[in-house]
Amino acid sequence: MISPIQTGKTYGVLHTESFFSFLGFAKKVGSDETQKIDVFLDDKIIDTIEANEFIQKIDDMYDVERKAFTYNLPTQYIGKKAIISFKNHDSGEELLNSPYTLIDKNQEKFNEAKFLHSLSEPIDEEKIKDMYCPNAIGFLATEENLADEEFVGYIKELMVRFPDVEFKGFCFNDRQKESIELIFKNEIDRLKLLLPKNIYDIAYEVEIFIENWISTSNRKLFWSLFKNCKNIYATGFLLSIFKQKINNDDRKLYNDIIKKIDNKYKIENLGNRGEFNFYDLIYFALEYKKFKYMKYEFNKEYLLNNRID
Repeated sequence: MISPIQTGKTYGVLHTESFFSFLGFAKKVGSDETQKIDVFLDDKIIDTIEANEFIQKIDDMYDVERKAFTYNLPTQYIGKKAIISFKNHDSGEELLNSPYTLIDKNQEKFNEAKFLHSLSEPIDEEKIKDMYCPNAIGFLATEENLADEEFVGYIKELMVRFPDVEFKGFCFNDRQKESIELIFKNEIDRLKLLLPKNIYDIAYEVEIFIENWISTSNRKLFWSLFKNCKNIYATGFLLSIFKQKINNDDRKLYNDIIKKIDNKYKIENLGNRGEFNFYDLIYFALEYKKFKYMKYEFNKEYLLNNRID
């Protein structure tokens, strides 16, 4: 844990959570007074915020308790080439890591950045709750995911095991589109490529969403789908889990779950926990609405309380 030591009246640090989302803290030495932060865009003030939140990741790094803040750039400023800066309202001192140059609409990463930023906006729970596309599996075709050979191999194996299912790769620029077309050149007729602008564009297109747990960029998307979409099975792939052996307790637990859905299905001969998690659970999510409902209703509270961001 890092505890900052400075001799000035005020101090603070800025971090980028995504391209247009920021978090950090601001304090005054020897005082518990809440600090205000002025937000500037090209030296013109656009907002004043208070550093009065508790943010776990900030507290883990700096031990500042309720002296942290978050800031999402307003939509009207997104896409413009500009420099954003954060300064203490009283002292005028710039926070460490400020200023920051914003990505603009002419840059390759802009569509992805704008999509990630949209995940910070409030979700229309009624609108998204019943959204889904039957018999469709989707995943993010980002550079990080496409570079992961194990994840790509898993998607290709799903294509073999589920020949009647439509697969959808969500990409954000021409480079990603070209990469996925090359990597999946032998399966390209099974793959539909889409450019999503927000979470609704994804929820409307899938029944199952595959998260790559190695990736860190799309956790908000996963948890939003998991929490809000009762007809979508959001699941993840992680090689270390795939290789774990199933012990007797796991086997009994899985069989007890499956009995509630299909009394004929048994997993006695299954060797790896991951084979069940990453293949059999996909089968049940595609075949049984009751399975998705069970996962949605009974596992949601536990998993949300123990989520990994």
